Amino acid sequence: MKKYIIHIVLLTFLNLCSIVNAQDGYTYSLVDNGNFNYTITAIPNASATNFATSVQSYGFTILLPDGVTASLVSSLGNSASATFFDGNAVGQATIDGYLITETLGSPVSLSAPSSGTPTAMVTIQLNQSPTSGNISILQNNAALATTVTSLKSFMAADMVDDSMAVFPNVVDPNSEGTSGISSYVFVTLSTPEEITLDFSIYPNPTTDKLYISKTRDLVKVEIINMNGQLVLTKENNLEVINVVSLQNGGYFLKVYSNGGSMTKKFIKN
Repeated sequence: MKKYIIHIVLLTFLNLCSIVNAQDGYTYSLVDNGNFNYTITAIPNASATNFATSVQSYGFTILLPDGVTASLVSSLGNSASATFFDGNAVGQATIDGYLITETLGSPVSLSAPSSGTPTAMVTIQLNQSPTSGNISILQNNAALATTVTSLKSFMAADMVDDSMAVFPNVVDPNSEGTSGISSYVFVTLSTPEEITLDFSIYPNPTTDKLYISKTRDLVKVEIINMNGQLVLTKENNLEVINVVSLQNGGYFLKVYSNGGSMTKKFIKN
């Protein structure tokens, strides 16, 4: 009888440990801000966890057409580094890339996974205006990432409310490690001519309505969330957009004319 009791107690203990140490995860997504400016966001997997994630370090690889370069605009801790590599060095002559990493001096807290809130990790600006090829986040199960494992996406983060600061990798190294939109094809994006569109949006931040000035030449507006998902489309009465039903957070308003498009960011409170 003692042996059975010991086994039951041991199994219960192991199960509890498994629950305590269980880790939810994150994926990365790519947001097109317009004008060849892009933000890489971290998106929590569906989770009921109310404990705020604490990030110690992270990294991912951005792939670009051969000869296209980029500059860092901002990052989570404002100290990210971008290490350039020539595609020829990894047997892919048509691309170049950047390994972007950041080790935070003090861990930075993200919203609890239960909120489902994407977090902007890094924003980059392309130094050219490519019309072919694409920009993408290297997926962890891609041949290049499998061959050169140092290019894989990762995030060292504490997601367990157990009074211990433990920072395992919470991005799956064996799956894609991305979600939503992780790649944009340049030939389908608007050219730099789009910046000639003259309009403004107000108030920003807004709680219920977003007003657009100078809508005479506009034919459509779209609202895209930080996950790169289209959440609203409107093709008439474009002077005012009702956003009261949107969840609080950051969004991109993309306006279209017959000659191009342009994107501006706004905040819904």
